[in-house]
Amino acid sequence: MEITIYRFPDMSTSWDAPDDVGARCWHSAQPRSALGHAIVEAAEAVLRTHGEAGYREKWVQHSFPSAALEDLRRLHLQNDECRHESCQVSADS
Repeated sequence: MEITIYRFPDMSTSWDAPDDVGARCWHSAQPRSALGHAIVEAAEAVLRTHGEAGYREKWVQHSFPSAALEDLRRLHLQNDECRHESCQVSADS
């Protein structure tokens, strides 16, 4: 999977701007299993830190994506053969 992050002059007006209007500030190519694992871990850390109510308070317009996280976790454990210990424990439970 490839991820590229671009910086745009004005984020509030650049939602539909083509990539070449922005400046590429980061790029990475990673296996799907590594990316899936990193996203699951990061989302779980945000949830542990803020809780669902704290997330909503901090990000105002959006609730924590609990259902999406559960789907991603399930698909990651089912399809990615992740070797991280935390995923092995979760897969065995």
